[in-house]
Amino acid sequence: MKTKQTIKGLLMIAAISIYSLGCKKNGESITQPEVNKKDAVFTYIKSLGFPESSIKDLGKEYLVEEDITFSKDMEIPTATGPKTEQYYTGNLVSSTNRTNIRIYVDASMASLSAEVNSAVNQWNNVPGANIHFNLVTSGSYDILIRDENLGYGYCGVARFPVNGNAGGLIRINKAYIAGNSFDQRQRTIAHEIGHCVGFRHTNWASSGEPQNGTDDIGTPASAIDVPNVGGTDPLSIMNGGQCGSGAAYFSDKDKQAIASLYPVITSGPSGTLSTMVGIDIGVDDGVYFWGLSGLVTKGNSTSINGPTQQYFLPSGKNFSDVIDMAISNAGRGYVWYKDGTMSVGQGIGNFGDYILPKSYVLPAGKTPLDIVGIAILKSNDHCFAFYSDGTFSEGNSTNLGAYAGLQSYAVPPGKTYNDIVDIGIAASSGWFYAWYADNKMSVGTSTDLNYWIPLKSMN
Repeated sequence: MKTKQTIKGLLMIAAISIYSLGCKKNGESITQPEVNKKDAVFTYIKSLGFPESSIKDLGKEYLVEEDITFSKDMEIPTATGPKTEQYYTGNLVSSTNRTNIRIYVDASMASLSAEVNSAVNQWNNVPGANIHFNLVTSGSYDILIRDENLGYGYCGVARFPVNGNAGGLIRINKAYIAGNSFDQRQRTIAHEIGHCVGFRHTNWASSGEPQNGTDDIGTPASAIDVPNVGGTDPLSIMNGGQCGSGAAYFSDKDKQAIASLYPVITSGPSGTLSTMVGIDIGVDDGVYFWGLSGLVTKGNSTSINGPTQQYFLPSGKNFSDVIDMAISNAGRGYVWYKDGTMSVGQGIGNFGDYILPKSYVLPAGKTPLDIVGIAILKSNDHCFAFYSDGTFSEGNSTNLGAYAGLQSYAVPPGKTYNDIVDIGIAASSGWFYAWYADNKMSVGTSTDLNYWIPLKSMN
């Protein structure tokens, strides 16, 4: 992503064209016929997070923070979406790669080695974040930083993550930023590192950037709200168009966003069986326990102990709204809600970054509250929904009865259908695992949940 040297015009930055997600230095104001919008513009500036005391009236324009101007004739953008101002592409560095992202600094960047170190140190010292960069001088690397003449107005370009790997290249227009302060030079590098691990410009919408674009090699880059980090953030290091004049160090919201997307993984249970909103078996046969606490633990069939991290639902959904969760053969996380909608995540941590909530249907006579468990058979991604009257159906994520009508199933002796907390299907064997509210589990088939392994206690 390209960043720019000065700010002028609409919303602190120039209009941007990002067919390859880039932006230029020189700004241009967008004007419209005079309608005496002074008060509206003043209100709009305050809505961006600037205190009233920092806004100076210069006659035909307002001045903020000594170098950001807003024409009193500017066109005020119409809000068309959430006001959350932290965004990412939808792709992140995988959990196996994020703790050792290797950066190789080309010899052409030797004169900026101190700035590179400063930028990397920022990223390595975010509280509550599980992401770490290492500078390497030889061998394999994940990100190359090199100098390149990008032309007038361009300060840096970076690639976005793909397939669990960090974006592989950062190009810095070293000669162009040479006159900037040390803080601003390292800010440019830290900003571009942010793109390599999935962050979009926090101000992409107000800047005129498309929601869906690509980097210079075609890596797709959507603009998805970072979960649980709302509010505008004029001090974000990921604001576009502020090279040479923007905030040089992470804002509080930057830190929250980084920790949200790359959370520290702890060890311990996400709750007890009675406080789970979803349980399913992943493609590696690890068992995931999603708790009402907003934490998910990767354990095994008899133990809710293991790596634990946060998980997130789409905006407007609460953990108590969930009917069940399941994992597909592609490793995507599916969630069904009590209001008859479902959503899909790229993985098991964010259930709205692939498909936002949409409606699902059930077999005739069934309601979401009748469901005691949903599981996905990895061999064909069919969804099996089990109901509290002792029947189950086979379908897909939006039509739970699409492939087979209602059939009967049996539970272990002494159990009732309402004792079931959830059901999952092992990827390797196709066996059906069932967990019960009294801290017990059994393994069987779709028609007999006690067939393979009779009822036994959890550890």
